[in-house]
Amino acid sequence: MRALYIDPFSGISGNMFIGAMLDGGYKIEPFLKGLHPLGIHPEDVIVEKRDKAGISATYFNLIGEEDKLSEADGVHEHVHDHSHDHVHEHDHHHSHHHRDLKAVHTLIDRCDFSEEVKSLAKAIYRPLAEAEARVHGKDPDTVHFHEVGELDSVVDVLGAAYFTIAADVEAIYVGAVNPGGGTVHCAHGEYPVPAPATAYLLASLDAPLGGPKADVELTTPTGAAILKGIGANYMARPEGRVIKVSYGAGTREGVVPNVLRIFFLETEEETAPVWYSCNLDDMTGEALGFCMERLFEAGARDVSFTPIFMKKNRPGYRLDVLTDGEKSSAICDVLFSHTTTLGIKKIPVEKIELPRRTEETETKLGTVRTKIGRWNDMEKVSPEYEDLRKIALERALPLETVRREWERR
Repeated sequence: MRALYIDPFSGISGNMFIGAMLDGGYKIEPFLKGLHPLGIHPEDVIVEKRDKAGISATYFNLIGEEDKLSEADGVHEHVHDHSHDHVHEHDHHHSHHHRDLKAVHTLIDRCDFSEEVKSLAKAIYRPLAEAEARVHGKDPDTVHFHEVGELDSVVDVLGAAYFTIAADVEAIYVGAVNPGGGTVHCAHGEYPVPAPATAYLLASLDAPLGGPKADVELTTPTGAAILKGIGANYMARPEGRVIKVSYGAGTREGVVPNVLRIFFLETEEETAPVWYSCNLDDMTGEALGFCMERLFEAGARDVSFTPIFMKKNRPGYRLDVLTDGEKSSAICDVLFSHTTTLGIKKIPVEKIELPRRTEETETKLGTVRTKIGRWNDMEKVSPEYEDLRKIALERALPLETVRREWERR
């Protein structure tokens, strides 16, 4: 199974991620072609090798002016009455344009990329909007972005989506994320790293914080949102056969070294069943039902809710999900996206299954598939529910009537 292992020991930003993918051998030309509708040309970007504390890494950055997009933008830019001087890894030398989520989606849709790339780019921006909304107490669809709404940040997100799809991997893992240290100046005043929105994004990841100490911000909101949007799951260290290692250069100096490392891996496919469990006491029945539907769509074998009493005598539910190992990333994404849980228990399961076969059984009402399992000399037989249901609906009969007819086979 092909996999990526992202090692943000010195933080992560959008342009560091793109730089690492370019360092891994992916070409910049097809990506720039997709950006052409935004007025971005090859001369508007920097792609070069840089030495970062003795490590050769690829640096990517957009040097075109935001103003070149204004006439074609077609979106009214909102001017805020407060400053936001939050300095991120990706430097901004142009005036700020504050876009909302709809305006960002408009820019993404204008690009000449596949729908898969555009959808992933929007999926990366969604947690950014949700984090900013939590900070400001607003609705995600109405919040206005500051730096992350700038053209170069939109390009970073599109690049992350494009190169992730181009990598064509079955799994993406991430190690401990280094947020950096010190303080940043933003609309909320002088604030300790991680900044408010970044902190919410990091809290939503399936990864701990860690790495060498630094007195500057190393992980940007865009970088954290990329990890969330592409569904990176935590792995303490890379496991499997290493195909290649690449490095994306950051702009920080004085930290050791400011690069994003990515391992391209060949791993054994995880097929053994896995049981996920979490306790919930603050979700409505409708939300739980919606979550169950999404879990089955993501490949869950079984989903169940068990009434429980939690701390402070609060009634709640234990949500249990059984799935195949290769579906783990998709299941975790649903659980973190569609429940309020901040943690999930993951337990490998050894499942004993009877040898089974399926036969078609003819009844007076129609054909029903019959599942047959054998244990020693004992045979267990059951009808396929979907076949019973189909006949019952077609003939306007009670389900039990159809089942009894099957039993007379």
